[in-house]
Amino acid sequence: MKISTKILLGFGFLIILVWIVGIFSISSFSSSSNLFERMDNDTMPKLTAVGEMSQKVTEAHVEFMEFLLSGKISSRDNVSGIIGNLETLARGHLRLETETGAQEAEGKKAAEDLVQKIQLFSSSVVDVMDMKTRGLSDEDLLAAEEKTVRPTFDSMMALLAKQNDRYKSELAVMRKDVKDSQDRGQLVIIIIAAFSMVVGILMAFIAGRSISRPITNLTRSADEISKGDLSKPVEKETGDEIGELAEAFERMRVSLKVMIEEESK
Repeated sequence: MKISTKILLGFGFLIILVWIVGIFSISSFSSSSNLFERMDNDTMPKLTAVGEMSQKVTEAHVEFMEFLLSGKISSRDNVSGIIGNLETLARGHLRLETETGAQEAEGKKAAEDLVQKIQLFSSSVVDVMDMKTRGLSDEDLLAAEEKTVRPTFDSMMALLAKQNDRYKSELAVMRKDVKDSQDRGQLVIIIIAAFSMVVGILMAFIAGRSISRPITNLTRSADEISKGDLSKPVEKETGDEIGELAEAFERMRVSLKVMIEEESK
């Protein structure tokens, strides 16, 4: 094997190790990217939608109570507008849960229940506001609110809080998965890099020794020949250019030995 081939093989092995490090780095980055994408496109929009719905439900109930107490038309209009926005948010939330597939069946059912509760809340609020318009007493209005609107409101807020906790839990798990993925990727890269360095040093040592040792022995043989010691044969230790040079030295040694022997006769 030629010296250049040995060097190329050593570099080739190091290049392969570098590629392995690169592949593990890309794999780790891809895993983290997929988790971040899921957070951005799935969990975060759902969490945002639940937060907005909680705010709208509270605003609608406050405006509703304001209308019962004051009878302001503006408050009734505000209730209608807020409930319309609330229903739109609920349908969007259900669509998000539906798009995630069968794996999120629990979330989809909760979203469907939420749509139904919002519709019930809306109809209950409208009924009580109609009672106000018809001139029912405050006592009757508060009794109707306590019987129909308040239970639906409490049920919605409880369901929204449960959904909020679920999404936050999912988000915490995904963040942990991202961190674990990054930590694993960094650990693997460090291990492979350290292994590559050790193997690289070992390969360099082996390659250097396979070149330096024959050269040292050849230099010693050449020195002995130059001093007239032709008794020791020059050994060929490798099949590369150094080995060819050793063969040439051996031929020279034999020729000199024959020449000296002939002259001495």
